[in-house]
Amino acid sequence: MRFLHTIQQRRNILILVAVTLALWFPRGLALDRFVTADEPKWLARSGNFYLALVKGDLAGTFTREHPGVMATWIGMAGLFWRFPEYPNVAPGRLTDSSQIEPIIRLQDKQPMEILEAGRVLMVLFIVATLVLSFWEAARLAGLSPALVGFSLIAFDPFHAGLTRLLHLDGLMSSLMLLSILAYWNFLFPIEDNKRFRSLDLAISAVAAGLGWLTKSPALFLAPFLGFITLVDLMRILVRQRNIHVRQIWQKVSPLLLWTVIGGLVFVLLWPAMWVDPIKTLQRIFAEATTYATEGHTTEVFFNGLVTSADPGLRFYPTTYLWRTTPVVLVGLMVAGMGFVLGINSVWKTRLRWAVGMLVLFSALFGVFMTLGSKKFDRYLLPIFAPLDLVAGIGWIMAANWLRKRWAGTIPSLSAIGMLTLVVAFQASAIANTYPYYLSYYNPMMGGSARAPGVMMIGWGEGLDEAARYLNSKPGAAALRVMSWYPDGPFSYIFNGHTVELAPEWEQTKERVFSSDYVVFYIHEWQRKLPFPEMLDYFARQTPEHVVTIDGIEYAQIYNMQMAPPP
Repeated sequence: MRFLHTIQQRRNILILVAVTLALWFPRGLALDRFVTADEPKWLARSGNFYLALVKGDLAGTFTREHPGVMATWIGMAGLFWRFPEYPNVAPGRLTDSSQIEPIIRLQDKQPMEILEAGRVLMVLFIVATLVLSFWEAARLAGLSPALVGFSLIAFDPFHAGLTRLLHLDGLMSSLMLLSILAYWNFLFPIEDNKRFRSLDLAISAVAAGLGWLTKSPALFLAPFLGFITLVDLMRILVRQRNIHVRQIWQKVSPLLLWTVIGGLVFVLLWPAMWVDPIKTLQRIFAEATTYATEGHTTEVFFNGLVTSADPGLRFYPTTYLWRTTPVVLVGLMVAGMGFVLGINSVWKTRLRWAVGMLVLFSALFGVFMTLGSKKFDRYLLPIFAPLDLVAGIGWIMAANWLRKRWAGTIPSLSAIGMLTLVVAFQASAIANTYPYYLSYYNPMMGGSARAPGVMMIGWGEGLDEAARYLNSKPGAAALRVMSWYPDGPFSYIFNGHTVELAPEWEQTKERVFSSDYVVFYIHEWQRKLPFPEMLDYFARQTPEHVVTIDGIEYAQIYNMQMAPPP
């Protein structure tokens, strides 16, 4: 028995190592390849956070209403790793993200290296969170469903693309997943797991607190976990026909403790809360409400239309269908059939409740985000991992059906082979788009051929390839190039001088024709930005070079030395 126990322990260790590597590989490689539009902002905010801590300005650790505290802690750690002297050379608090690049370059450092350091630490933190989530999922659903589900999460291109950046959504979504799974294990422990109940509650609460520190939509956890606690109380009431005050307190008191622990984490890890908690909270809720309700400050593209208003109720359902994979969609359909019909032994009562909880969370969070006027596809990320996990359970159900329909060795091998092909097909989406995972669009919806007619494409990826193309030219360091998203996506990689657009067309026109090259980005022709005159002019020109990723034109490079006058 001791020998068998040792074998099982070694097997579990190997599985844990395999899951860790599967989660890390798509996220941890090529972190110096490109820059997304928001990352320079978080690098600058991390610098402000670092400076505020060193100077003892605790109130100055408030950087945004998001509040983005965990991102700035991680970004600050990256600065400390690669640029520890930053507080000594910074001229003061930065008011614009473009201000940090010259500070870095003046110290003979490269901004891409500093950003990469923050990304490395972010990936390590997220992978650790997901590995802990895998442990919770294995105890909740069983090892096989958790293994398949987290394989789908590991190779989900949208999830992988957003969990390798110095940004908020990938971190927040991972922490929310961990909090939900741990709380469910606390609420419905099986006999073997009861010794972990206190640990589960603590893990869930700490993850929630870290999620709140990352981005305010994580506050959705509080009412959602309160709701499933209420559902559990109603379930007891239906079963017993009555419920005692003691039973109510047994369910409610842990939720209160969960709130207290999460709140303590929120306060302890944010120095601004130490000195002025009331004002800090007021700024979060006031500014976050304004941010959500004011709508988009510039035009966005969705479903063939350009608008600055709310894209509407169809935005997030459409986004999910375009951003998920065929493997996940089919797995969800199979899981739905099994859940409704209960046709497989994998659907134990506890697991049925857990799957229902994950689907309910995804649906309610989608509704919650729909209430806001400002909508981007990345805002929906918290539902991807839970639904990937449900899809994994669906595929296990299909494998069990195949294995039990025909008893014997061959059906068992067929079931294993089917699951291997499922994971391989999911991984192919990662392999085909590496390292530009955000360029992936569901082939069941039409893939990259049809996506530009429906979805707003690009977040800075592709501008790095434009910069590398221009860097290959003789005398590249002396070139003046105008680019969309100049600060970071282009300038961190381009060796020459980056020119920004001006607020008015006449000023921009002067800069266009005094530049050596102009890099036109997909956002400009999709969103019809920035000026009609500029769009009309370049529509008549032939680019010298086109940057294509996964069949989509991301950037066009125009040689202004050869360009005719307007």
